[in-house]
This record gives sequence, structure tokens and C-alpha cells, in this order.
Amino acid sequence: MSRILEPSAGNVHPTPLLLRFRIEIVFVIAGAAMSFTGCKARREPPRAPYVSLAIVEAAYGPLITAGNHPTGDQNGTGERVGFFQDPNSSVWGLPLFITSDGAILACAPPAVHEAGVTGSIPAGSTIIGATNEPTGFRGGTGNLELLLRDSRGAMHSQEVLGAQVTTGPVCRAPDLHGPRLQLYYYRLTSRADGGR
Repeated sequence: MSRILEPSAGNVHPTPLLLRFRIEIVFVIAGAAMSFTGCKARREPPRAPYVSLAIVEAAYGPLITAGNHPTGDQNGTGERVGFFQDPNSSVWGLPLFITSDGAILACAPPAVHEAGVTGSIPAGSTIIGATNEPTGFRGGTGNLELLLRDSRGAMHSQEVLGAQVTTGPVCRAPDLHGPRLQLYYYRLTSRADGGR
């Protein structure tokens, strides 16, 4: 016959079954607290589609040069980026993709047209190319630079910085190239000072 022990000064150690019950209660309470405090997976914004170059050129002007996104934090060369110049002399850098049959597609999410300016180039300059700054090692691609010819014919390079769209669909690197990566856009305006 088993005897039930009443708690007393000499008998305060809980049984293993009681310990297990207490631990389970703690986990249930912690799980409930987490569910009520908003601990949930972050939703990724929807992916913007890559569309024909003709559609993008109708909205952003003709494609004038192309290069690669910088990849200073990873191995390999970055995704392609094309630069388009609209009739107001704004320059738009948008992700490009070349399909297996050679078609050139571009990604221009709706929010990019209203997105902030990321830089400027001297008024009267002509963009003649794009390069990536050397990194000094072979682990990644350096910052993006535009090659410019000014109104006097002198040539120079200028680093340009991109930004990410923060609302609505976003451009991502194609899944076949590695991790899901949101790509940058570039929006450059002309500045009248002619400086760098």
C-alpha cells in the first residue's frame, strides 16, 4: 500500500512526474506568449515580373548601357543591370535578365517610378558605359561605376549607388542563380554644377 506524503519541512522534493508536468506548463505558457506577441515569420514582398525590353523602354526610355550589380558580400558576379534614359534626362538602372533563347527582359516594379533619387550625374554628360570597381580580390564584384563623357569631351568614371524598393512587388535575382536576393534600382538625375 502506498502512502501519500504531505508536504512538510522534511519532504519538499517534487516527484519526477510533477517536475515534467511543471516543465510542460512552462512551455505551453511560453508558446502562448509568443503567439500573442506577434512572433511570426516575416512575409517577403511579392516578386515583380521581368517583362520585354520594349515595354520597359516605352516607360523609361531607351537602354543606353548595361553592367552588373555589385557583390562585395558574396562570391561571383552580380546580376545584370541596364541603364535607361528617359526624355527628361533621368537615368534609370533596372535589373536585366537574358533568357536561354537570347531575349532581354527587364524588371521595373510599379513603385520604382515614384521611388527616391539615388544619385546624379553632371548635366550635359553622356553615359558611354558601365564597369565595376576592382575589389582587389577575386571574391566579388566592386561598386558600380558609370563611364561619362562631359560636354567638353573629357571622360571620367563615377560611382553610383542603388536602393531597394520598399513597397509593393520587388525585383529579385532569378532563382536559378542562388539565394533569393532583392535587387537594387538606380535613379539618377542631372545636376547643373557639372561637378563630380
